[in-house]
Amino acid sequence: MRIILLLLLFLSGRLQAQNKLVDSLLAELPKAKTDSARVMIYCNLSKLYVLSDAIKAKEYGQAAEALAKASGLAHGRAKALNILGGAHLVMGEYDRALGCYYTALKIGEQINDTTTLISAYINVGNIYYKLRDTARAVKNYTIASELALKVNDKLRLSNVYNNLGNVYEDKTDYRQALNYYRLAVGLQEEVGDKKNRAVSLLNIGNVLLYFGQPEDGLPYLFKSVRLNEEVQNDMIKMAALGKIATIYRAIGNQEKALKYAKQSLNMALKTESSKKIAEASELMHTIYASMKNYEQAYEYLTLFNQHQEILNSESRKKIESEITAQYETEQKELENQNLKAQREKQAAEISHQQNTLILEGTVILLMLVVLVVLYVSRQRQKTAFTDLQRAHHLMQVQQNEIIKQKNEISSQAVVLREQNEQLEQNSCFKNKVFSIISHDLRGPFFSFKGILSIAQSKALSESKVKQIFELLGKEMDVAMSLLDNVLIWAKAQLEESYVEFEPVSLHLLTEENIKQVRSYAEKKSIKVVNKVTEGTTALTDKERLNFVLRNLLMNAVKFSYQGGEIRVELKEQNGKATITVSDDGRGISSGNLSKLFTDRRFTTLGTSEEKGTGLGLMLCKELVESCNGSIRVESEEGKGSVFSVALPKAKVHVTEEVKLV
Repeated sequence: MRIILLLLLFLSGRLQAQNKLVDSLLAELPKAKTDSARVMIYCNLSKLYVLSDAIKAKEYGQAAEALAKASGLAHGRAKALNILGGAHLVMGEYDRALGCYYTALKIGEQINDTTTLISAYINVGNIYYKLRDTARAVKNYTIASELALKVNDKLRLSNVYNNLGNVYEDKTDYRQALNYYRLAVGLQEEVGDKKNRAVSLLNIGNVLLYFGQPEDGLPYLFKSVRLNEEVQNDMIKMAALGKIATIYRAIGNQEKALKYAKQSLNMALKTESSKKIAEASELMHTIYASMKNYEQAYEYLTLFNQHQEILNSESRKKIESEITAQYETEQKELENQNLKAQREKQAAEISHQQNTLILEGTVILLMLVVLVVLYVSRQRQKTAFTDLQRAHHLMQVQQNEIIKQKNEISSQAVVLREQNEQLEQNSCFKNKVFSIISHDLRGPFFSFKGILSIAQSKALSESKVKQIFELLGKEMDVAMSLLDNVLIWAKAQLEESYVEFEPVSLHLLTEENIKQVRSYAEKKSIKVVNKVTEGTTALTDKERLNFVLRNLLMNAVKFSYQGGEIRVELKEQNGKATITVSDDGRGISSGNLSKLFTDRRFTTLGTSEEKGTGLGLMLCKELVESCNGSIRVESEEGKGSVFSVALPKAKVHVTEEVKLV
């Protein structure tokens, strides 16, 4: 009881402190003598509320932006748009946030304000990171870091390092992610930025979860919670509490995990943010499911699905894509206009030079007449002839310059034509991606809807609930697998998605992927054996080879019988390293063998009625060939299958030991 009273007093004190700051700013508002001062007050109110009440933060941000626009205050409007975008981002409204940031970016370019540009590029990068468009995110972060280094803006540079850490964490390059997070903390301690240091500490605590001793991350997370309480940042505190719950769940302390997960969910419900509520409710569902409390688990799964559906609105995705396309089209149009102006300037110069040539020709003719008249004087004739040669040489030099300029114009025309063709290709590719997503993703979600309708229409016994969860799990696996495959394929098609060749340890890569599929194999009592010898490396793209090997292992599990065995082996020959994944399962019929690795999509049920997407092997072939490799299959129906991936060997030697930096 005493602890509850102390907690209530603490929360009351924080609320009073925030209300005091709000009251102070509201009191200053009618006293402000200029529109610029009023815009800054609205901005400060929005920044203050974004930590606890995103709706009010959005209202004050909109007021600041409207006043700045009406008063012609470009700098104030850009600042208001960056803050307003943050409020939209917290609410999960990515499309509106992106529109705010792009407008702020345009204003920053117009007024040549480096600080505004840095903030806008960071914010645009954050949106693309949320949308899983890593290439565009890194591109915007890189521009922001270059500008921040140029003006020695340590505060915003620390934000860039923190965001790059997020990118490498998503790529599972946890050591590189940890390096960036620690660089960010160092800069934030130097400038005394508690708010962002709390975010970086949260990220360090989270990434340590993947280094084998997740409890090492708890001190960083609890320190993040304390800092967030000091700066009254409920959003990051909420996330830190969720990560603490995740670590306690990972080390088997379900009671503490539930305690901190509840705190995180209660804070999420107060924000009314679908994004935060979905994250917190999903964690609660996972913890209750691990505790075998299926009734509570189902309740929080329902809450998660409600808010996830809001976030995944098709119209919002369409608006986001349209905003991105509009901005990039404007950039291309500006480049075309500059090129057209340059061509007109060059045409004027050529015309001037042609007139000069005509004039010089006339001069030469006059000189010839003079030479005829003065023919009697050899000395004068010699002098005139020398002048004639000099003029002729000058004419040749100018003529060569004209030819050179004509060639440059022709080259620029070719570049312009290629850019237009690329724009058309990008448009066709975008339509193709939307077609695949709208066609293939509807099936699994209609299945979800049908299963949930059955569950809601009548009271169900525990066995029926379990059966429904099993159906939902299978449909979710299919939907997630299809979504991952479509995203990998789309990323591989984009111009920004290039192959990153590096020496990759095949033994370590195989071990990592076996760990990811082991839980699926254990459900069917299947043994997965890594026979890949240590020390052999291949020159390839690690992320793409990860996808290929994981798909081959999942297929082997899918088509293996109970108690079977899957073997991963390595052969080296003629500078090639060949990984083979073999099983003694169902095998592939001769009719289906001809359909593998083609655009003709088909799928068959596994030995335990597992569903597939029909995209996996087609993507495997594209990704392996993009890494200068090849893939083939040998199979006999009823006797199992052997898939082989041949890749160039690397000349460097990769050690098996991974050290924490």
